[in-house]
Amino acid sequence: MTGMNGIRLGAHSQMFVHDIAEDPGLVFDEVARCGLHAVEVHVADPGNFPEQEVLEAADRTGLQVVLGTALAADASTISDDPEIRSRGIAHLERCIRLASRLGASTIAGGIHSANGVFAGRGRTTEEWERSVQALQQVAPLAEEYGITLTLEPVSRYSGYFLNSAEDAVQLSDAVGSTHIAVQLDTFHMNIEETDPAEAIRLVGERLKHVHVVESNRGVPGTGQVPWRSVFAALRDIDYSGLLVYEHFPVTLPTMATRTHTWRSLASSQDVCVYGTENLRRAAREAGFLEEDK
Repeated sequence: MTGMNGIRLGAHSQMFVHDIAEDPGLVFDEVARCGLHAVEVHVADPGNFPEQEVLEAADRTGLQVVLGTALAADASTISDDPEIRSRGIAHLERCIRLASRLGASTIAGGIHSANGVFAGRGRTTEEWERSVQALQQVAPLAEEYGITLTLEPVSRYSGYFLNSAEDAVQLSDAVGSTHIAVQLDTFHMNIEETDPAEAIRLVGERLKHVHVVESNRGVPGTGQVPWRSVFAALRDIDYSGLLVYEHFPVTLPTMATRTHTWRSLASSQDVCVYGTENLRRAAREAGFLEEDK
């Protein structure tokens, strides 16, 4: 099993800055200082992205780059307005081209519908079909550039369209592309899944990206996420991808407000350093990790 030979950890750029353009070097330096392997860089607007600065920071630190993005309300691919859907498709296509230029092989996040937008009801069949069609439209470009897009189910408090691992599996299978896969986030799973470990096993080989986030978004290993069971499930499916921290500190007020973070649980550095200690311990106990590399 590839997972047995090591554990590759990363951190989300919005743990340190709201927008990567504020200071790409700071983000990569902080993540490298914590001893991690990768940065998941959030992309709000591919046309206003500090491409050269990110490339230089990644080269200087040796960190892997993954892109993360989220469709906005005016670019939702499930909207009944075709112009809005077109903007969402264009955004994803621009992200794919940007990822290729940055050497990133994965685009993670809210790529299936608008993030944080609600309709006062559950999803409709029409919305589902629109999401499938949009992803089928961008899939050939992802395949051409060798970029995998990962569908992230989120809790009911973050969205209504895709809430469970089963939802994500069904959407991925409906799209039918080798480059449209699934992403799981243990924070959202802690809310929505009956058994996070079984949800991981259900996703199986479709799982290409994981956010390792504690139940209260504090230091992993200090809350209610059953980490040993999570790693046992990752071992069972032979997961070899990245495990990325996602923490939104109160010191970044814009992100804190967006994520309803009103109290300080830990610093982003604490999440990276102490979370790594706790996760390595859980991974070893679960048989996912035998050697630290």
